[in-house]
Amino acid sequence: MKKLKFILQHIDGIWSVPLVFLLFWFAGIFLQSVFGYGVGAYDPSFIQPLFLAGAVVIGATNFAIGGLYFTFRGIYKYLYGQKQINRDTKQEERINFSKIDWKNASVGLRYSVAFGIFLYYVTAIIFVYLKLV
Repeated sequence: MKKLKFILQHIDGIWSVPLVFLLFWFAGIFLQSVFGYGVGAYDPSFIQPLFLAGAVVIGATNFAIGGLYFTFRGIYKYLYGQKQINRDTKQEERINFSKIDWKNASVGLRYSVAFGIFLYYVTAIIFVYLKLV
Protein backbone atom coordinates (compact mmCIF):
# COMPACT_ATOMS: atom_id res chain seq x y z
CA MET A 1 0.00 0.00 0.00
CA LYS A 2 2.87 2.35 0.83
CA LYS A 3 4.44 1.77 -2.59
CA LEU A 4 1.11 2.36 -4.35
CA LYS A 5 0.65 5.62 -2.42
CA PHE A 6 4.17 6.70 -3.43
CA ILE A 7 3.51 5.89 -7.08
CA LEU A 8 0.19 7.80 -7.06
CA GLN A 9 1.91 10.83 -5.51
CA HIS A 10 4.97 10.66 -7.75
CA ILE A 11 3.26 9.92 -11.07
CA ASP A 12 0.17 12.06 -10.68
CA GLY A 13 -0.83 11.62 -14.32
CA ILE A 14 -2.23 8.20 -13.40
CA TRP A 15 -5.13 9.79 -11.55
CA SER A 16 -5.14 13.48 -12.54
CA VAL A 17 -5.65 13.07 -16.30
CA PRO A 18 -8.65 10.70 -15.97
CA LEU A 19 -10.08 12.93 -13.24
CA VAL A 20 -9.94 16.04 -15.43
CA PHE A 21 -11.45 14.16 -18.39
CA LEU A 22 -14.31 13.08 -16.11
CA LEU A 23 -14.78 16.71 -15.04
CA PHE A 24 -14.83 17.65 -18.75
CA TRP A 25 -17.47 15.02 -19.45
CA PHE A 26 -19.64 15.90 -16.44
CA ALA A 27 -19.38 19.63 -17.19
CA GLY A 28 -20.79 18.96 -20.66
CA ILE A 29 -23.65 16.88 -19.31
CA PHE A 30 -24.47 19.38 -16.55
CA LEU A 31 -24.31 22.46 -18.78
CA GLN A 32 -26.38 20.73 -21.47
CA SER A 33 -29.04 19.74 -18.95
CA VAL A 34 -29.22 23.24 -17.48
CA PHE A 35 -28.98 25.35 -20.63
CA GLY A 36 -30.00 22.93 -23.40
CA TYR A 37 -28.42 22.98 -26.82
CA GLY A 38 -26.91 26.40 -27.28
CA VAL A 39 -25.88 27.65 -30.69
CA GLY A 40 -25.15 31.29 -29.94
CA ALA A 41 -21.88 33.01 -29.30
CA TYR A 42 -22.85 33.40 -25.64
CA ASP A 43 -23.45 29.74 -24.92
CA PRO A 44 -22.55 29.06 -21.27
CA SER A 45 -21.06 25.68 -22.20
CA PHE A 46 -17.89 27.51 -23.25
CA ILE A 47 -16.66 26.47 -19.80
CA GLN A 48 -16.41 22.80 -20.81
CA PRO A 49 -13.37 23.19 -23.11
CA LEU A 50 -11.53 24.73 -20.15
CA PHE A 51 -11.54 21.31 -18.45
CA LEU A 52 -10.29 19.69 -21.66
CA ALA A 53 -7.53 22.30 -21.93
CA GLY A 54 -6.48 21.52 -18.37
CA ALA A 55 -6.44 17.80 -19.16
CA VAL A 56 -4.33 18.38 -22.28
CA VAL A 57 -1.78 20.48 -20.38
CA ILE A 58 -1.60 17.98 -17.49
CA GLY A 59 -1.24 15.09 -19.93
CA ALA A 60 1.46 16.87 -21.93
CA THR A 61 3.32 17.63 -18.72
CA ASN A 62 3.24 13.97 -17.73
CA PHE A 63 4.51 12.96 -21.17
CA ALA A 64 7.32 15.48 -20.78
CA ILE A 65 8.24 14.01 -17.40
CA GLY A 66 8.24 10.54 -18.95
CA GLY A 67 10.46 11.78 -21.78
CA LEU A 68 12.76 13.36 -19.24
CA TYR A 69 12.98 10.03 -17.41
CA PHE A 70 13.93 8.08 -20.54
CA THR A 71 16.15 10.71 -22.17
CA PHE A 72 17.83 12.70 -19.40
CA ARG A 73 17.84 10.35 -16.42
CA GLY A 74 20.33 12.50 -14.47
CA ILE A 75 18.10 15.58 -14.64
CA TYR A 76 15.08 13.45 -13.72
CA LYS A 77 16.86 12.04 -10.65
CA TYR A 78 17.92 15.55 -9.64
CA LEU A 79 14.34 16.83 -9.83
CA TYR A 80 12.49 13.83 -8.39
CA GLY A 81 15.11 12.22 -6.18
CA GLN A 82 16.86 8.90 -6.16
CA LYS A 83 17.32 6.03 -3.76
CA GLN A 84 20.60 5.81 -1.89
CA ILE A 85 21.90 3.64 0.92
CA ASN A 86 22.48 5.57 4.15
CA ARG A 87 26.01 4.77 5.35
CA ASP A 88 25.12 5.08 9.03
CA THR A 89 21.88 3.08 9.20
CA LYS A 90 22.48 0.85 6.12
CA GLN A 91 18.91 1.52 5.04
CA GLU A 92 17.66 2.74 1.70
CA GLU A 93 16.31 6.29 1.59
CA ARG A 94 15.20 8.69 -1.12
CA ILE A 95 17.31 11.82 -1.52
CA ASN A 96 15.98 14.75 -3.52
CA PHE A 97 18.80 17.15 -4.40
CA SER A 98 16.50 19.72 -6.01
CA LYS A 99 14.56 19.96 -2.74
CA ILE A 100 17.81 20.55 -0.84
CA ASP A 101 18.84 23.24 -3.33
CA TRP A 102 15.35 24.77 -3.15
CA LYS A 103 15.63 25.14 0.63
CA ASN A 104 19.01 26.85 0.20
CA ALA A 105 17.74 29.27 -2.49
CA SER A 106 16.90 32.85 -1.66
CA VAL A 107 13.30 33.87 -1.09
CA GLY A 108 13.31 36.08 -4.19
CA LEU A 109 14.49 33.20 -6.36
CA ARG A 110 11.81 30.90 -4.92
CA TYR A 111 9.06 33.43 -5.68
CA SER A 112 10.43 34.03 -9.18
CA VAL A 113 10.56 30.33 -10.02
CA ALA A 114 7.13 29.62 -8.53
CA PHE A 115 5.57 32.59 -10.35
CA GLY A 116 7.29 31.61 -13.62
CA ILE A 117 5.97 28.04 -13.44
CA PHE A 118 2.48 29.26 -12.55
CA LEU A 119 2.55 31.76 -15.41
CA TYR A 120 3.72 29.04 -17.81
CA TYR A 121 0.82 26.74 -16.90
CA VAL A 122 -1.79 29.50 -17.06
CA THR A 123 -0.47 30.57 -20.47
CA ALA A 124 -0.41 26.99 -21.75
CA ILE A 125 -3.99 26.37 -20.61
CA ILE A 126 -5.17 29.63 -22.20
CA PHE A 127 -3.49 28.80 -25.53
CA VAL A 128 -4.92 25.29 -25.60
CA TYR A 129 -8.36 26.61 -24.56
CA LEU A 130 -8.33 29.18 -27.37
CA LYS A 131 -7.50 26.43 -29.87
CA LEU A 132 -10.45 24.35 -28.61
CA VAL A 133 -13.05 27.13 -28.64
